[in-house]
Amino acid sequence: MNKAPLLLTAICVGAYRLTLYLSSNLWLSLSIFTIPIFLLFLNFVLRGKLTFKNWFLSPKNLFLERKSYLLESDITPDLVFEKLIENIKELGIELLDSDAATLSLLCKTNANLLTWGENIYIQIHYDQGISYITFTSVTIFGNNSWKRNQKNLETFVASFEKSLIV
Repeated sequence: MNKAPLLLTAICVGAYRLTLYLSSNLWLSLSIFTIPIFLLFLNFVLRGKLTFKNWFLSPKNLFLERKSYLLESDITPDLVFEKLIENIKELGIELLDSDAATLSLLCKTNANLLTWGENIYIQIHYDQGISYITFTSVTIFGNNSWKRNQKNLETFVASFEKSLIV
């Protein structure tokens, strides 16, 4: 579990209390919470395009939790790409962006009571007759996905493997 969001929250609450005590100005004290609100808003704005994939997958971004899973298949990458798009539609997860040239997909889950939603990045690599499919589920904001990242990956993998059975 990543401690950075918890630490940021503790610092903001401490700074809020200190500012309120020293200045007795409620609005000045509340303005401290603009930092985490800005980070949440920034993640919501950037989440819809594959071009910002590095922002969400960067290990330097301490405010997000990531979970990856690698799947191998003997099917050609183009067919895997098409199959994954079909599976996304069947699962009811929204496809935000795709790039057939790089064989990349970006999907999202909606916010719920536990998380602000997750981005799901799917990347297909082809090497020596085997397609390698990397599923990565990333929380939008927070250090704990409440096992939603794991659930997203398990759902995708089960759906994909089921679609390959003829």
